[in-house]
Amino acid sequence: GRAPLGGPVSLTLRAVFEVPKSWPKKRQAEALTGGVRPTKRPDISNLVKLVEDALNQVVYADDAQIVSVAAEKCYGPQPLTIVTIMEV
Repeated sequence: GRAPLGGPVSLTLRAVFEVPKSWPKKRQAEALTGGVRPTKRPDISNLVKLVEDALNQVVYADDAQIVSVAAEKCYGPQPLTIVTIMEV
C-alpha cells in the first residue's frame, strides 16, 4: 500500500542455494560454511536483473533509480533470496 520510492536507491541481493544432496558430507559442510560457492546457473547478473524488474513500480518507480548494487550467491540449508532496498 506504500507509494514507490522516488529517489536514488541501493539494492542488495543474497541468493542462497540448497547444497546438492549428492555431494559428499565434507563438501556439503564446506558449502554451508562458505568454503564452496555456487558457480552454476543462473548467473548473478541475471538474478539481479530479475529482482530489478520484479520490484519496478512496486518498491521504486523505475529501476533506473538504482545507483548501487551488491550481490552474492552462496549455499545454505534452504534456498531463499534476500533483497534489501535502501534510499540513498
